[in-house]
Amino acid sequence: MKLTVFGNNATCPEADGACSCYLLQTKGKRILLDMGNGSAAKLQKHLPLTQLDAIIISHLHFDHFGDLFCAKYALETKRAYGENLKPIPLFIPALPQWASEELCTNDVFQIHTIKNGAAYDFDEVHFTFFAVKHLIESYGVRISAEGKTFAYSGDTGVCEGLYKVASGADAFLCESTFCAGETAEESHHLSAHTAAQTAKDAGVKQLFMTHYHSEQSQALLQEARQVFPDAVLTQIESAYAVGEK
Repeated sequence: MKLTVFGNNATCPEADGACSCYLLQTKGKRILLDMGNGSAAKLQKHLPLTQLDAIIISHLHFDHFGDLFCAKYALETKRAYGENLKPIPLFIPALPQWASEELCTNDVFQIHTIKNGAAYDFDEVHFTFFAVKHLIESYGVRISAEGKTFAYSGDTGVCEGLYKVASGADAFLCESTFCAGETAEESHHLSAHTAAQTAKDAGVKQLFMTHYHSEQSQALLQEARQVFPDAVLTQIESAYAVGEK
């Protein structure tokens, strides 16, 4: 398994940055986790959209799915110019009408509406989704293949679903939005300390921190490492081996 980060900014893209977007490669599959604002351009520097095997969207905030619309328009254009493209499986929460009208046309995506506890076998890769606590319907996901489990928190506060997602994972990609003591978003986001404590309590082997503001990056990393010494602060356009240190 290999994780490549194409966006990790919280809320909105920073200068030359991008919001949540992560590529997991396993068993020959290229699985994209979220596609936030600014990420499509970063992704396409390394991988054509047509080579994606599946897309997972954790929730319908634009810093997690805004560039999915851009990707859809790009794929439609390629098809209009004669490329024979198969629909890309898209695992996504239930769409409101306006988003459905944009995303569910022209067979660009094969829609799978995710729910709490939903499980899918995608060839030799297994997905399991768990509802987590956020401002809107939101999901974490466990992806199992090659005898390893990769977990992604999405956006969440502390909740039972978060521990189900993280439990025993070989690698845990977890939002680490702010430093402890900044309580305004505490009910629906995680501090670096809480992310690290969750990883430790859940028996996670690797912790990859994401969804943060870069000006806080070193403070966040220091805070997390006080609890989980090997925590890694993700960097855009960097790749990480899952299950290896």
